Amino acid sequence: MLAKAIAKESGAVFINVRISNLMSKWFGDAQKLVSAVFSLAHKLQPAIIFIDEVDSFLGQRRTTDHEAMTNMKTEFMSLWDGFTTDQNARVMVLAATNRPSELDEAILRRFTQIFEIGIPVQSERSKILRVVLKGENVEPNINYDYIAGLCEGFTGSDILELCKQAAFYPIRELLNNEKDGRKADKPRPLRQSDLEKALSTSRKGKRAANGTSTGLQSPVWIRPSDSEDDQVQSAIFEISKLMSRIVQNSQSEPQEPSSP
Repeated sequence: MLAKAIAKESGAVFINVRISNLMSKWFGDAQKLVSAVFSLAHKLQPAIIFIDEVDSFLGQRRTTDHEAMTNMKTEFMSLWDGFTTDQNARVMVLAATNRPSELDEAILRRFTQIFEIGIPVQSERSKILRVVLKGENVEPNINYDYIAGLCEGFTGSDILELCKQAAFYPIRELLNNEKDGRKADKPRPLRQSDLEKALSTSRKGKRAANGTSTGLQSPVWIRPSDSEDDQVQSAIFEISKLMSRIVQNSQSEPQEPSSP
């Protein structure tokens, strides 16, 4: 979501690259697909190429790696270098990972900026809940702050999955009513009790209730209280502005006249 927000803030086209879309059973097709991604980004520039779970694609190179994967990594880095050396190119590569230590050193050198995004605090989890459930059929008396307090250690993706799981309860109730001969036009609104049930059955919810760590990040990644919320929001805003300036840099710089 943050990568999409950065693309929107900078006015760039967002290209989400999934590893499964680059893999092919035919030898040589992976390099062609990587080349197609960069070619598309060049045509649609300004553009941002985003790779989630980048460690699964551009991890450390080993002698046991398959030749096709090695060739795909080499092609990706070669095309990436071509864009970084082209002053007129307005293409940026963004990536996310939970395992930065597993990235190849050559890849880390190509990332000019690296940011740590920690687990959201309670106020941020409450905002994420509101965003996820915005426009959905929910009861107006849901206490988002209370539910966010129960989601200690949850990431944005965890909260999204929690809401999806909670949404099954009204549907199950509707199906059970139809089996009993009681028909309804649509499922009832989502209740706070549905979210609490989903929390009680989820593995992360049980760990949070027991006060056990739920994330893979080290403790230094977790902000201790809501007092730093403004600083975090300010940092994300500054990141977006930085990305915007880099992507749009060539638009604002005057072009040097060509020699006769």
